[in-house]
Amino acid sequence: MTGGSSFKVGIEFESVLRAISKQIYETPMAFIRENVQNAVDAIRIQALREDVDPRDNRYRIDVTVDDRKLIVCDNGIGMSETDLQNFFWTIGASGKRTGEAVQAGCVGMFGIGGFANFGVCDRLEVISQVQEAEHGTYTSLSQDDIKAAGIAIPSVTVRPSDEAAPRGTIVVGHLREPPDVEQLQRYLKDFVRFVPIMIAFNGKKISQTCLSDLDDRENLMEIGVGIKTWREGNLTITGRLFEDRGHTLIAGIHGLAIGDEAINLTGQIRFENGAIDVFKRGFKLCATQIGTTIGVSGRLDGDRFVPTAGRDSLDGTTTSLLGQILALLERVAVDAVLDSPERIAQHTRIFRYVVKRGMIGKLDNVRVRLADATEIALESIKRRATQGGVGVYFGTTQKQALNQIMQAQGHIVVLLSSDQHRRNAEKSYLQQFCGAKPFDGIIDCIEHYERLTRFERVFLSELEMTIAKSYEVHNFRLVSGKLTEDIPVFVKEHGGGQAIDIFVDVRHQEIAKLEDLGFSQLLYSLIASFCREYLGPSLKKWSPRFFGDGALNLEMLAKRRSELWILLKDDIGTVRKGGRRQVVTRSDVQVINVGGGGAQVQADAQPERKNPRILQIIDETGQTGRAGFYIRLPESAYKAYGDILPECESRGIVWAGNKILYVASDTVSASFQYEIRLDEIVTTTVEGAPRAEGAQPFDRPLQEMYGGLYFPIPEQLEPYLVPKGNVELRLELHCDWIDMRTAKHWMPKESDSTDIGPR
Repeated sequence: MTGGSSFKVGIEFESVLRAISKQIYETPMAFIRENVQNAVDAIRIQALREDVDPRDNRYRIDVTVDDRKLIVCDNGIGMSETDLQNFFWTIGASGKRTGEAVQAGCVGMFGIGGFANFGVCDRLEVISQVQEAEHGTYTSLSQDDIKAAGIAIPSVTVRPSDEAAPRGTIVVGHLREPPDVEQLQRYLKDFVRFVPIMIAFNGKKISQTCLSDLDDRENLMEIGVGIKTWREGNLTITGRLFEDRGHTLIAGIHGLAIGDEAINLTGQIRFENGAIDVFKRGFKLCATQIGTTIGVSGRLDGDRFVPTAGRDSLDGTTTSLLGQILALLERVAVDAVLDSPERIAQHTRIFRYVVKRGMIGKLDNVRVRLADATEIALESIKRRATQGGVGVYFGTTQKQALNQIMQAQGHIVVLLSSDQHRRNAEKSYLQQFCGAKPFDGIIDCIEHYERLTRFERVFLSELEMTIAKSYEVHNFRLVSGKLTEDIPVFVKEHGGGQAIDIFVDVRHQEIAKLEDLGFSQLLYSLIASFCREYLGPSLKKWSPRFFGDGALNLEMLAKRRSELWILLKDDIGTVRKGGRRQVVTRSDVQVINVGGGGAQVQADAQPERKNPRILQIIDETGQTGRAGFYIRLPESAYKAYGDILPECESRGIVWAGNKILYVASDTVSASFQYEIRLDEIVTTTVEGAPRAEGAQPFDRPLQEMYGGLYFPIPEQLEPYLVPKGNVELRLELHCDWIDMRTAKHWMPKESDSTDIGPR
């Protein structure tokens, strides 16, 4: 080569288009959502220009669907021929990044929505006209045009047209397959039912429901009178607080301010576990779940909410803001619960929150049981203790007879609650404000076991390994023997940097019942669960993996495992790519039968396979409480942080559209998300009616088996995650961590392992 030269970068347009329509917009019905969202944005800008409310009857969107054609027609601002070329037919360009579009409240900004149509269309026609233009413009592009162009950019057909006159846009998609019209209507209505603009689907109105209206208002009673102002940090929220007849609290939200800036925020939050539907000016962005201590569900509409390019999730900044909003509302709800003994009785989940946030002094209204079976408020015990002449003790029912003798002598003996978090809160209050002392005595080992069976030695060995692996605590000693108070395990500190003693009654019923399982993977998984349940709260004090408040130290873990993590520094507008695609068949299901002879692989199943994708535990006797199906965490995610996931106290699952999302949180700051995307819409039945979304907490713990971690599959989701017969399920998996304290977002680096990839 004697001189310099150059050539243009090539592009395989058909492949790029396939990636846009099937990777970014996973659900095949996203095309109708994108076209209607564009129409909504166009009308919002037109209404702003005319200084008219968008709900005015001069504005309208009509969606018409038949067996081969979908038409979306609006009378918004329209597009000129130049606009069509530069924005609609140019991937990545958008005319909605202007100050006018932001003021109007437009949702779209990524410039790729129009091409989602080609996931389901053979040909796309767009006819548009701007106000006062002599003629409008007809444009079209087909799959045949794209194929004919090869590696070149295909050409869009253009000609004059007055079909959209006097102003507006008509999008016509010629479908490859006949659609399910009723399913499309339900899907679209879920996104637009609160949009103030008139939207009709085949002539039937599906929008203009008022988002701020409280559900079941006639059965709600307001707590206090009038709009309240709630503050924390630089956040200020205004709203009203209600409760229903079951004492469930509901917050009606009216506004938000960040510092001195007022921001539109409306909606309602119920303080019970479930999904949060997130909207922007009435248009639904997605359903999500935020890890909280007492649980939240409901809907919120805010101008600061921003989706990712695929519209099925929120960007990192929005997720962080949403977490802050819900944390403030959660504190408001807890304060209201603590004001009423009746509410306290209905909301035992608040005690974990109270202990973690140092609110012990607000427990005056909590009622506790005394040794003589009567009940009394903690405030009354504090008042009597302050007056003097009475001793206050706390104990457990194991020594109830002796407790009653002490009470007969004039002392106050409180029998602590069986719930761990409430028990810790009651004990802290009694010690801090009543000078109470423990009456149960010091728990100690009263008999050392000298000759241990093989099962007992295996239990201790596995427990020791779990402590070292899960908590990185090494300075301890296991002592086997019988304990006072009939408890299975106890941690005894000595101080002065000495090793801690962990006493284990390997012959206690809670441990001995596991021997029937044999030396199986299920046994080892249950030993790990035993460790977390009985020793976790104590071991976290010595573990470098946790802060003092019990929050996961994700910063430390990321630094120590830098080869396993990727920090997403700019999550705003990031298009999620990749993920692991799985093809799952019935042969990928490993069945374990818990019977009298131990936990065995089912006799009529194939032999044990390496890293099974689906796990089924059959437990006809109910001795483990683990029966059901489980799905395996991807290998790259398990290597990165599989060992810390079981420590997350709050776990739930939410599903919407074609997405199933497992969420695990430490209830303080860190939230893990395991997202599974399907090739079909998830439809479940709630009270006899079909629903395309739902949420619930885990009904079983995670299982650590076969060198991996398995998440429980709820029964209603088994048809979508557990293959039957010769059916193949195609799943795409994504995992990531979000740290609310730092607004940082991590995901695992892709593994080279092929055991979860396509086959």
